Amino acid sequence: MTKRRTVSPPLPPTPPEDPVRLVHDWLADAAERSGQRHPNAFSLATVDRHGRPSARMVLLKDLSLPHGYAVFHTNYRSRKGAELDSRADAAAVLHWDRLGRQIRLEGPAVRCPKEESDAYFATRPWQSRLNAWVSDQSHPLDVPAELAERARRKAKEFNLPDPADAESPVESADVALGRPHFWGGYRLWFMAVEFWTEGSDRFHDRVRYERTLAPAGEFSFTAGPWSWQRLQP
Repeated sequence: MTKRRTVSPPLPPTPPEDPVRLVHDWLADAAERSGQRHPNAFSLATVDRHGRPSARMVLLKDLSLPHGYAVFHTNYRSRKGAELDSRADAAAVLHWDRLGRQIRLEGPAVRCPKEESDAYFATRPWQSRLNAWVSDQSHPLDVPAELAERARRKAKEFNLPDPADAESPVESADVALGRPHFWGGYRLWFMAVEFWTEGSDRFHDRVRYERTLAPAGEFSFTAGPWSWQRLQP
């Protein structure tokens, strides 16, 4: 059973013209009030070439207010990477149960420019960067210990300390370990954004925004104006 509650204010009678700013504001509010370890986590759904869907949780690492896209990172050879490279259509859901809020995002996901992926990769702890080199994400693994052994071998190859040594004094900023070509970011461009707030007696509040996108190069789109409408719960 669920309790009747409204923990966030309803959407205004006339929603803002720019939904991306509202996405930003809700993310900031969730970071303060949701109590979730990863308030920027979202479910990302993709489809394979046969139209079969799959979903997983990823972290939203950046939000472009001027252009309206979210950035996440992954191994390009993973299942989601392979599916996005063959069919860019994706959908995502951010949900904050304690706040009674949800955002749905729909649109194409395309790779980030290499320079952007390089810059983000350099900010990660060196052990995480090392593991990105080691893991053949989404592919079979015989025994878990195999990954640790691969990490030790790769660390030796790069003249790094044993990653299992918790007492290692090496600072991440001092480790020059570049990004592997098979790992990087994606930009999820918003064609549709839907906001949901929890209401009493299942009378929830929903507003959906839509716009058109036209390809404008390898990484970008030219966007039309946003339109919005309220939806029944």
